[in-house]
Amino acid sequence: MTGYREGSALVMVMLFTFVITLLGTAIMGVAINEYRMEAAHRNSVKAYYLAEAGLEKAVYEISQMKAIVPGFLKQMQWKMVKEDLGLVEPGVRGDYLVTVEDVELIDVILAGEGENSEVYKSVYEIKLKSMAVYKEAPAGIEAHILVEDYEETGMDNRVEVCRWRQIRGIGDEN
Repeated sequence: MTGYREGSALVMVMLFTFVITLLGTAIMGVAINEYRMEAAHRNSVKAYYLAEAGLEKAVYEISQMKAIVPGFLKQMQWKMVKEDLGLVEPGVRGDYLVTVEDVELIDVILAGEGENSEVYKSVYEIKLKSMAVYKEAPAGIEAHILVEDYEETGMDNRVEVCRWRQIRGIGDEN
């Protein structure tokens, strides 16, 4: 009779060891998957901020233009340059590209009168699109801005951001 008890203890220990190993393996798989998801999310957030930096650069440069010429502006692009490399860690792949999607003249307004001349301002709505990649994680932003272009006055353009939205579902179109 005692031989059966000794054998059952071995079976119980083996069964208990199997259950513990199975649980440990499952928890390890979940932990690895969570780590990968967190890293992908972190990279997509960094890509979003990279796209935002590109948009801010484009908005600033539009505000500094002497005159808004729609045909010329539609061909403009802003890419990441050597001076922007501080936006990403050394050795990490990160890049942005800002394009002008649309330029629409909204209105021409008499802004005032100077010496022997009238000062006009043209109001444009410009749609910008910024796409960025950080460690293979894509992100995008679309912005609609209003630009008041003061003609022949030497004044900087007044820029107002009307809408700013994140572009979802990038990289899903295969």
